[in-house]
Amino acid sequence: MKVLVTGCAGNIGREQVRQLQEAGHEIRGFDRVAKSREMDYEYTAGDLRDIYAVRRATGGMDAVIHLGAIPSDRHGGAEDVLSTNVQGTWNVLLACVEAGVERIVNYSSINALGCVGGYKEGIHLPIGDDYPRHPYSPYQISKHLGEETCTAFTNRHGLITISLRPTAVLSPENYDWCREAAIRGGEPGKTEYWAYVDRRDVARAGLLALTTQGVMNDAFLLSARDTVINIPTQELIDSHYANTPWTKDRNAYLNGETYRALLDCSHAEEVLGWIPKHSWRNEAV
Repeated sequence: MKVLVTGCAGNIGREQVRQLQEAGHEIRGFDRVAKSREMDYEYTAGDLRDIYAVRRATGGMDAVIHLGAIPSDRHGGAEDVLSTNVQGTWNVLLACVEAGVERIVNYSSINALGCVGGYKEGIHLPIGDDYPRHPYSPYQISKHLGEETCTAFTNRHGLITISLRPTAVLSPENYDWCREAAIRGGEPGKTEYWAYVDRRDVARAGLLALTTQGVMNDAFLLSARDTVINIPTQELIDSHYANTPWTKDRNAYLNGETYRALLDCSHAEEVLGWIPKHSWRNEAV
């Protein structure tokens, strides 16, 4: 399959390209900052806000994995975040329709739900893909609107759009932070519900979404099975979220797992067949 990967030079993008190549796919990269000499595959430089550049990159592709974005409010002003993430996603979707591309895997974020960042008291636990949306910041709004735009293109044009919602993406070189966090108590990561996901697992979800059948438009949370901190989950709940209601039986959900994540990824497991394989507890030394 010929696959365009926007944001190919980013943290997830590099791993996504590696896994795609291992699976035998033909890659074309599109990124604003990457250098062509660093690539061992076809590469096009450009800005997502330039519809003509996006059209050129999309032509002749079978599918698109859309990772290109400003990754947080810390990386740009509101105008840049919204124009890159919203207009850029619109441009990619439009170029897909024009080029006859049938499927796009859109990298969204847990931020599309608005449940992280500490902007509002949590509505319920655990947090799943059915969590009521209430985005607050420019970045959260941009990811929410990106998903809504995907839905609109599916409804109008029949384009298959699958959105992935990773939480904080880590890799083994980041795992020292997890060990140090236990020393500082439960506050670090509280507003993110102590959630994380390994970069390799995230890219594997992208690979699965590329070939999953029977889905036209859907979105999936991606989180590791455990938390990012070495404090029992029940203790974290009692200390920080004791009054937050549960939509599932708490004991059944925790199921005796000392560090069970508060993000419920059962939807991704049921539809994509995605189960996280990596944990900092197994790989950190």
